[in-house]
Amino acid sequence: MSDDIQSPLTDEYLGEIDALSNLVESGQRMVDEGSSIDLSNLESAVGELCKRMAQTPPENPNAVMSAIEALVARLGSLGKALEAQSLKH
Repeated sequence: MSDDIQSPLTDEYLGEIDALSNLVESGQRMVDEGSSIDLSNLESAVGELCKRMAQTPPENPNAVMSAIEALVARLGSLGKALEAQSLKH
């Protein structure tokens, strides 16, 4: 299967990763505005997604890997913002 061909399962995983990325971006905006955020739901959602992908891998792992790498980068930025916020308080 070619890497540029999407499939229902890959699309499902990409949609979930996109939703998680949007959640992280929203959290980043809130932290930038000085608000506190609760990441407990994010942790469980990421854990469940990883568990499902381990049990049923995506048909296009390269597309999913790229999306995960982008999510991890966003999480890294959020982590730095949270660290900076904690130093202010």
